[in-house]
Amino acid sequence: MKYEFNITASISELVWYPDELSDECRVHPNFQAVMDRLGIAVPVEEIYERYFDSPVNTGHVLVFQETKGPNSCIVLDTYRDPLDQLDMIQVGWRSQVEDYELRRLSRKFYDECEFAVRYQEGQSVLSEKLREDRYPRTLRYLNRE
Repeated sequence: MKYEFNITASISELVWYPDELSDECRVHPNFQAVMDRLGIAVPVEEIYERYFDSPVNTGHVLVFQETKGPNSCIVLDTYRDPLDQLDMIQVGWRSQVEDYELRRLSRKFYDECEFAVRYQEGQSVLSEKLREDRYPRTLRYLNRE
């Protein structure tokens, strides 16, 4: 049984600035805990920078799967709406089993977001995002750490 989480929040919730005087950001500890639990690495800083370099009305659905099997994944929908002033994205993840620790970490991630809109969990909350027939192509990145 697959268990999924879908959160709509600002892309700024994925990063953390340890020094307010520096432009260097790191992965937010709450999102890092989710990635660690799933065993999936996402290049958050690169996605964050690319998001702000992209024009409005553009974006991608990025899916990062675990290398051992295709069931667990992290999904980021980085579409930039021209009317969105909070830079909202959809971020979600799928686990192969109902994992209570992942559930706790997911809820903590959402509850501690400054700009969060929606939290969903269940067995098919990512089904529309993960339908490959809705998108033009799939890029596979192997041996990326």
